[in-house]
Amino acid sequence: MHIRLIKKEEVVSSRWSGGETREYAIYPQDAQYADRDFGFRISSATIEAIPSVFTQFKGYRRYLAMLDGNLEIIYNGENQHYKQHELFTFPSTASITSFTQGTDFNLMLHEQLVDEVVEVRHQPFQTEQPFVLLFALEEAEVMVNTQSFQLQPWDCLLLNNENKMTVALECYQQLIVGYWSMEERKKDK
Repeated sequence: MHIRLIKKEEVVSSRWSGGETREYAIYPQDAQYADRDFGFRISSATIEAIPSVFTQFKGYRRYLAMLDGNLEIIYNGENQHYKQHELFTFPSTASITSFTQGTDFNLMLHEQLVDEVVEVRHQPFQTEQPFVLLFALEEAEVMVNTQSFQLQPWDCLLLNNENKMTVALECYQQLIVGYWSMEERKKDK
């Protein structure tokens, strides 16, 4: 099993039409977001422009949570409101306009990913899934089996459990937790 601790301050930012984005991880590692051919992408973005229109593209499910405030959006023509740290799930083809400034967490999962669980939690759990994500919403100590990790707010712990061993994860502070499997991906020709 490979465990990667990604510290917030180590993540490089780039511009998008509504602010800045920080890519924590993309899979496979040589994938490019612009090519829209990746299994998953973990990022955080600032939303600076009001209104701000979210990018639309095919083939992904998105999970978004505001890290520093509430989210006010129009989603496919309907007004919606989400509290800080509340997960909002939507297809990447959805029409979304944000009327909020702030910083978000964003997870994009290819539609071929299966058995996904993405939630905000603070209880121990076990999984055998090959991909596990832990994103700290506050300072947290996380135990992965017997190994301890100290996470600061907005740090990310990414596990690649390629042998699908049982992994015991223990944390009592709020995290965004995700785990999933991936079917064999085929490139569209």
